[in-house]
Amino acid sequence: MARYAALSSSPLPLSPEDLYEFRFLTDAQISPDGGRIAYAVRIANPKRDGYCGAIWLVSSEGTDAPAQITSGTAQDSAPRWSPDGTRLAFTSDRGDVPKGRKRPPRNIFVLDLAGGEARQVTGFGDDCSDLAWSPDGRWLAFVVRDPKDPEDEEDGVRVYDRARYKSDEGGLLDDRRKHIWIVGVDGAAPRRLTDGDYDDGQPEFSPDGREIAFVSNRTEKRDLNTVADIHVVTLSGETRRITDGEGSYGNPSWSPDGAVITAYGTDRAIGSSARNIHIWAFAKAGGPGRDLLDGWDRSVGSSVISDMRAHAQTLPPVWTPDGRILFLGSDQGTANAYSCSATGGGVRAETVGSQQLVSWSLDGSRRRFAAIRATTTDPGNLVVGQLGGPMRKASCLNDELLASRFVEPPERVEFTGADGWKIEGWLMKPRAFDPAKKWPLVLEIHGGPHTAYGHSFFHEFHVLAGRGYAVLLTNPRGSHAYGQRFVEACVGDWGGKDYQDLMAGVDHAIGLGWVDPKRLYVTGGSYGGFMTNWIVGHTDRFRAAVTQRSISNNISAFGTSDIGWHFWEHEMGDATPWRESEKLVFRSPLTYVTNVKTPLLILHAERDLRCPIEQAEQLFTALKVLGKEAVFVRFPEDNHDLTRGGKPKHRVEHTRRIADWFDAHS
Repeated sequence: MARYAALSSSPLPLSPEDLYEFRFLTDAQISPDGGRIAYAVRIANPKRDGYCGAIWLVSSEGTDAPAQITSGTAQDSAPRWSPDGTRLAFTSDRGDVPKGRKRPPRNIFVLDLAGGEARQVTGFGDDCSDLAWSPDGRWLAFVVRDPKDPEDEEDGVRVYDRARYKSDEGGLLDDRRKHIWIVGVDGAAPRRLTDGDYDDGQPEFSPDGREIAFVSNRTEKRDLNTVADIHVVTLSGETRRITDGEGSYGNPSWSPDGAVITAYGTDRAIGSSARNIHIWAFAKAGGPGRDLLDGWDRSVGSSVISDMRAHAQTLPPVWTPDGRILFLGSDQGTANAYSCSATGGGVRAETVGSQQLVSWSLDGSRRRFAAIRATTTDPGNLVVGQLGGPMRKASCLNDELLASRFVEPPERVEFTGADGWKIEGWLMKPRAFDPAKKWPLVLEIHGGPHTAYGHSFFHEFHVLAGRGYAVLLTNPRGSHAYGQRFVEACVGDWGGKDYQDLMAGVDHAIGLGWVDPKRLYVTGGSYGGFMTNWIVGHTDRFRAAVTQRSISNNISAFGTSDIGWHFWEHEMGDATPWRESEKLVFRSPLTYVTNVKTPLLILHAERDLRCPIEQAEQLFTALKVLGKEAVFVRFPEDNHDLTRGGKPKHRVEHTRRIADWFDAHS
């Protein structure tokens, strides 16, 4: 409380509990005629143990006030316009909880905008996703896991004969696969189009409505690689592969004449995200693909991360009538709209700004768009605009809350890291900042490692700044949006020059004159947790540290993480527990645990299968056996996405414990 008293002259600090008041904008879809925008808003439910969501509708011109068109008592999300703009399809978890599930499944509903209640058109026991309308508006394609056999009894015993038996998103898996289905909007029963021992996703109808492009790994060694191919299935169920079985592709879309399929991806599946993702074009009949962004040293999609939403899905490339292809891309902490020629090259920015655009959609003319726009001081509001022109803000979801809190934009910094490389970062000044005083500093380290900080909102950072801490966020080598050489520079060198980049950032901040070198703190999640563990084993310059959903032992992570067997082999320089295992040991923070002098708070979700909780258990046990100061906090029922989409009460507790731990060691 002493820190709050000292800052009483400033606006109220943003608190951990303010998360309950946020409204999360999750999707924005403009109508085919460009006149209206449907968008989804999610809030914490009254018990603060989950979320509710509703679909809203607003005029693109701003002539009408936004109207909520679904009840919002369940999670209504993913609105999708019918081709004629008269109906909306969406998913909702309305209904009963089936046996063996903790919540109702998300099924598909269709709402006639002329009036009436939404009609449920599917009734599956698992979540439906990836909705796509047929061009004639008669069918919806979607993805759902195969139904359970009614005769199968659930005795809790699980038997596996393949390496891919779990995922952080889905937990422990069974033998049922996800496939492409279609359902008649006006009453025809759901019908499965794809089958087999494969997972299929991301369906997209051809312009004539006779075929659907989708993504699947049907290679012979699919259980041991990260290949993702584009396939096509006819409405009668005949399937063919378009790509070559070597790359990793996704988010297919068709050219207006149906002759070409474009997709995002890379021509070599490497097991991690340490490569720029580009747009590739393939003839409908198959054959070699063309990289349409060859020479553009950036990546498609939003690499910029936030704790207000899960990693933003990359949206399919969109063809324009004048022969260009529109997409979202990342560049130095921003995510904006770009376009390239349909024949390749000619990349240009279609939006410009210090921002992160997500959930971008275009009308039928491919000129007007709607999007979610986030900045460092705004978690996300609806915007509408014309390509190449200004954007107009069309919602004010959290403006009132944020206007009453201390929320200041960070200032860009640039400093010299290892090998003389220029490293970009941002520095948030503390509440009631006075340059004549010395202020504590928190170094925040992002996950990935191949993601990026930038112009997006972090609740955690603003809470810390409100408590009186300066907050430093940097993009060390390994971060996306700075080119291929930069993004792959940490591969095989975790804890090497990336560590030097981070320490150079701290030195730069201290050199400003107002950062107290005796009150330095560090935290990060996932790869950022790994680096936090590494840092406290290699320096004692930090007064306290918090490691979130971290990695401590590369040897065990190889076999316990849902992606460990392919991710660690690539990221650690082709090392495995049986081949060059000394690399894994050398790069494991647990190896240096005897050096730790920094008090460490360990935060971890119990259902995290990306960085399994055994990683935290090993580190905590070693620290306690060695007599080190450490506290271990476990969050039940959440996974690796705890801080982005976990239970609201856990997200609040997680943020509060970070700030309280630093306060306790001030």
